[in-house]
Amino acid sequence: MKSIILWILILFNTISLAALDNRFIYPLGHIQDAEALSIEVDDSQVLVHNQNQLWIYSIFNVWQPRLEASFYSQYRIEDVNFQAGNRIYVSSHEPANVISAIDSLGQYGRIYFINNVIGDRLAREGSTLYVADRYRGIDIIDVGSGGTTELRANFAEKWGIKDFEAEYPYLYAINDFGFVTVDISNQDFPLSIATNYQLPDATHLVKRGEYVYIAADKEILVLSVSDVNEPYLVSRMNFFSMIQGLAVKDNRLFLALGKGGVKILDISVPSRIKEINSFYPPQAALDIALENDYIYVAMGKDGWMIYEYR
Repeated sequence: MKSIILWILILFNTISLAALDNRFIYPLGHIQDAEALSIEVDDSQVLVHNQNQLWIYSIFNVWQPRLEASFYSQYRIEDVNFQAGNRIYVSSHEPANVISAIDSLGQYGRIYFINNVIGDRLAREGSTLYVADRYRGIDIIDVGSGGTTELRANFAEKWGIKDFEAEYPYLYAINDFGFVTVDISNQDFPLSIATNYQLPDATHLVKRGEYVYIAADKEILVLSVSDVNEPYLVSRMNFFSMIQGLAVKDNRLFLALGKGGVKILDISVPSRIKEINSFYPPQAALDIALENDYIYVAMGKDGWMIYEYR
C-alpha cells in the first residue's frame, strides 16, 4: 500500500513539474506619468491611453522608456492603432472630434500624425484598417501607407461588435449574439459565415493558429476554427477574477485579471490548457501587451509596468 501511495505522489509531482514555466519574470520599470487604462505596443513603441488622453513612449531602451508625445482627445477614446511607425488611428463616436497635441514646451522629441475614425474597435492588417461600430457594423478601409482613407465596404449584418481580429481571408469577432466569422476574401463584398455560441459576457478575443481564445467574464473559452463554417468548443477554464485583457504569443496566453494579477497559460495543447505562471503588479492589471521578450501591463492611474520574460 505504501509503495502505491509513493508512486502516486511521484506521478503527481512529475505532472506538477511539467506544468511549471521554464521562463522567469523580471520587473524592469514602473512608468507613472500616464493613466494607462489600455496599452498597445508596436515596433518598440508603447501607446497608453485613458478616456481622453494618449501617451506615446519609445522603448528603444526598455530600462528608460522615453515619452515622445502626448495628445488630448475632446471626446472619449474608444480604441487606438499604430500605422507606419508615426501615424496613429484613434476611434471615437464623435465625427467632429479634435485630437490635439499637448504643448510640451519642447519636452517631447518625435512627431506623430493622428487620424480620427468613427467606431468602437480597430484592427489592422497590412494597409487595411477594420473599424467596428456597435450600431453601423464594420467599415473596411484602405489606408495605404497612412495618408489616405478609402472606404472599401461596410459590413452591417453583424453589429454589436465587442472585439475582433482580422486574419485574411477571415475576420473573427464576438458580438452581442456570440462568436462571428466573416469571409473577407473579397473586401468589397464581405460575407457572413456563421454565428456560434451564445456568449453574452464575452469581451475580449485573440487568435493563434486554428484556435480562438475568448474571455467571458471570469472564464476562458477555446474555440476551434479549423472549419470556419462550424467552429466548436474545445475547452474552457475558470478564474477567480474578471478577465480585463488578453494577449497571446507562441504557445502562451497572458491574462490581465485586475487585482488577480497576471496569469500565464500554456496553450500548446488547446484542449488541455493549464496555468504555468503568475505575477502581481503593484496595482490592478487592467490590460496587457507583448513584444519580443517583454510584457507590458497597464495599471490605470498608477501608470504601467515593463517585465522581462525569458
